[in-house]
Amino acid sequence: DDGAGTGVNADAVISTRFIMERYLDGSEVDVDVVMSEGEWQYAAVSDNGPTLEPYFNETWAVSPSLLPRQQQVALKELAISSVKALGFTDGIFHVECKYTSIGPHLIEVNARMGGGPVHVTNLRTWNVDLVEETLFCAAGIPSRPAVPKQPTECIANSDVNTLRSGRLLDLSFLEPIRGREGVISFSPHVRVGDQVVGPRDGLPTWLVEIVVTKPTPREALDFLLSLEAEV
Repeated sequence: DDGAGTGVNADAVISTRFIMERYLDGSEVDVDVVMSEGEWQYAAVSDNGPTLEPYFNETWAVSPSLLPRQQQVALKELAISSVKALGFTDGIFHVECKYTSIGPHLIEVNARMGGGPVHVTNLRTWNVDLVEETLFCAAGIPSRPAVPKQPTECIANSDVNTLRSGRLLDLSFLEPIRGREGVISFSPHVRVGDQVVGPRDGLPTWLVEIVVTKPTPREALDFLLSLEAEV
C-alpha cells in the first residue's frame, strides 16, 4: 500500500517468502575446526554469552569452554559431522551450535575462519594459527597443528552493547580500561559525536571490543564482565 489505499504490487518485484526458524534455548558455542585430507585435525569449543534479545546481538565469548566435558564432546562431534555432511574435506570452519534442553543443535557452518578476535583466541589459547592453517590448505599442504594438552592461556572477549540511546560527547569513560593489566586488546567501535542506539530503540550499537587474558576461563570471564560493568 502506498499510503493512499492503492496497492503497488510489491510482491511482483520483491519476494514475499520468508523463513521461520525455531527458537533455541540453552548455551551457544563456536567450534573452530581445521579439516585436512578428509579428517579433522583441530576442533576447539568456545562459549558465547547470552545474546541481547530480541535482537540476538552478541555479547561475550570465552575460551576454553566452561561447559561440562560431555557437552563439549557432543558439540564438537556435531560440528565435525556437519562439516563432513556438507562434503568438505579440507579447510577452516567456524561452526555455531547450541547445547539445548534436548541436546546439541546446529545453527550454521561458516566455510571460513571466524571474524573478530577468533584468530587471536585460537592462537593464544591453543597455539593454533588459523591464518597459517588457511594458507596450508590453499597450498595443498597437509595440516597437522601441534595442539597442547592444556591451554597456554585463557581468553575472553566482549563487544559492549550500548545501554541507552544518545550522542557520544566524549570517550574518556573508556580510558581507564585501556591500559589495565590483563587487557590485550581494546578497540572502540565508535567515535566522539556518533549517535548510538540502546535496546529500547532498536539494535544496540557496539561501543568497544575488549579482549582479556587470565590463567583460567572462569577468571578471564569474570575479569571481562567486571570491565564491561565499568563501561
